[in-house]
Amino acid sequence: MRCNARAGGQASVRRLIAELEGVGRDYPLSIEKLCPVLSFYVVNDWREGCERCKQILRYGGMGHTMSIHSRNDDIILQFGLKKPAFRIVVNTPTTLGSIGFTTGLDPSMTLGCGGYGGNITSDNISPRHLLNIKRLAYETNPAPARRDVEAPSTSALPKAPVPPRVPGGIPAEPLARRIDQFLASRGYTPPGVSVPPVPAPSDAAKAEALPKPTPQPSGPAATPSVEKPAEFVCEDDVRQAVKQGRRIVIGERTIVTPAARDLGEQHRIFVQASWPR
Repeated sequence: MRCNARAGGQASVRRLIAELEGVGRDYPLSIEKLCPVLSFYVVNDWREGCERCKQILRYGGMGHTMSIHSRNDDIILQFGLKKPAFRIVVNTPTTLGSIGFTTGLDPSMTLGCGGYGGNITSDNISPRHLLNIKRLAYETNPAPARRDVEAPSTSALPKAPVPPRVPGGIPAEPLARRIDQFLASRGYTPPGVSVPPVPAPSDAAKAEALPKPTPQPSGPAATPSVEKPAEFVCEDDVRQAVKQGRRIVIGERTIVTPAARDLGEQHRIFVQASWPR
């Protein structure tokens, strides 16, 4: 980690810069940090930098914010089109630009992440999002009406061809008899219909239907296995769990990113581990 200092004004300004080589769980500083620490990456060109930014956004900030400092309008446009973020501020501090302090965005401290982040909006949340507006809408574009053409009568329409009957299948009478027997076993008998009773299963059939006892291991009682709570959960972990249909066990020491917590609670994927006694 590099520590740079610059004297100026009434106090010195310090910046902590961590040079990283990757993104993900093995690089905890590659995610959002609410502290005076900056992650620093070295890439070969702007295209490689573009891919690195997408990796960072996918790891913990889908749909939120990014910034670019460049004098090349084509590169700025490529960043704007390809990044999974709804606020891309240009040549301005990210924090100040995203909340509208140095840009034309709506002034707000609540920033929507849109569909990328599981939000209903990608806007900067402002008072207009909290208003219920009633509208009285007059017709400005009349609906087209064609009264000069009469609708054809149904008798003149060509009839659809009847599909040929496929041989095989269950005859109607045995199928109806089985349905009546099933309804009678549930206590419902249509009026005027006598349903023959369903024969009771024999003792051998009952024994066959009983579940087989599971052999128990000999020796001391086995302790049920308890999944260990995760140490860290990011948004990508939640997405993978949703895709695989599994739960994530979290405990009192589990670090869950805000985006991961929102997505996990939306899909009810978190399981709280029992508190230590």
